[in-house]
Amino acid sequence: MDIIGVTALTALDPTLTGSGVVATQVEAAPAVGQYEVDPGSPGQPVSLFTYWSAPGTSGAFPNTVGSESGHADQVAEAFYGENTGVSPGLQHVGNYEMTFFYSRVIQTLDPLTAIVFNQSFEFGSHNTIQDQAYDDYIAQWHTVVASGVGNGGAVLTPADCYNGVGVGAYGGTSSVGPTADGRCKPDITAPAGVTSFSTPLVSGAAALLIQGGRRMGVDATAAIDSRTVKALLLNGAVKPSGWTHSSTAPLDPNFGAGILNVFNSYVELGEGRVGPVAMTFSGPTGHPALARGPVIATVKGWDFHSIRSGTGTQGVNHYRIATSGTGALIATLVWNKGYQKTGINRLALYAYDGSRHLLASSASRVDNVQHIYVTGLGAGTYELEVVKVAESPGVAGFVSRREDYALAWDFER
Repeated sequence: MDIIGVTALTALDPTLTGSGVVATQVEAAPAVGQYEVDPGSPGQPVSLFTYWSAPGTSGAFPNTVGSESGHADQVAEAFYGENTGVSPGLQHVGNYEMTFFYSRVIQTLDPLTAIVFNQSFEFGSHNTIQDQAYDDYIAQWHTVVASGVGNGGAVLTPADCYNGVGVGAYGGTSSVGPTADGRCKPDITAPAGVTSFSTPLVSGAAALLIQGGRRMGVDATAAIDSRTVKALLLNGAVKPSGWTHSSTAPLDPNFGAGILNVFNSYVELGEGRVGPVAMTFSGPTGHPALARGPVIATVKGWDFHSIRSGTGTQGVNHYRIATSGTGALIATLVWNKGYQKTGINRLALYAYDGSRHLLASSASRVDNVQHIYVTGLGAGTYELEVVKVAESPGVAGFVSRREDYALAWDFER
């Protein structure tokens, strides 16, 4: 737990256990009906679970709607095990058989009470129709869906959907990006031998952030939105040796944003939501920095906001941060592929220093995540800009005039 920040977070706040969070664990059955968690394996009471499959549903174990899966037990131990899990205090777990879950929940857009879905499985190949179904579900209900990217070769469905969190295995056997259509996946990694067991670490971390986000008062709805949770998870990640990216490929093809560290993510969450100091428009190209303006007090933080653009006019939301320390800048921008949309709005992220010199940019034309990492910063005033690129209706990169996004940043890591 040390490497993913759980030990440090527990020391900071031992009440963070995932309390009050309802989750779903979806399992592929290697044999008919073999998908269930034995509650004794994670050390949880039978009352924590409801089991779902085509034959029916049950709140008992054992039962007649399925049978125990050793794989499911190991996933449960990492996710919410009493002594071994990231979020042992979950309120409830819906344990689903995979094919039933996809047809009964995802395809029908069934609004579950669960807010975190763990999917330690792959469908076996890239499938655009299935990815679209997951993207639609997440866009509609703002659920955090963490899926393993696969254990070698290409990133597989559903981990290669736009709106979910694709999880790789750090130090283990893991698929690598980009996706079949050139996007960056995985989004993040966690230490495990295979992705089945790195994914529940990320799901557990998401549950901790959601529990913490519900304490945000008037900003709680924004704090627990899947875009905010995803941005915080990625922004808190630690860069391993060999990590790299570019302005057009925001995440590393092996590691995504890096190695999960929920302590870093929670500290950023805890600094609170801070909106842009200005929202301006500019011409169809360029991204001029704001010359003067107020300064955001916090060097770590997050926002959930909307941005607008028009035909021939791009929207620019400005965030100004003053820091007295030194370190690296990490910033992550996340937005969704919209419900029943075939493309995404094109957003970009830029970072300037106090002299209006461009430090870094993330401007992928195909991803709905932008990520900036700059080392060696000194004390001073900096500016982040979120830009919604000006396009015309019907042109790639323009789906709607308005887009909601989540932004997380840390200027003193």
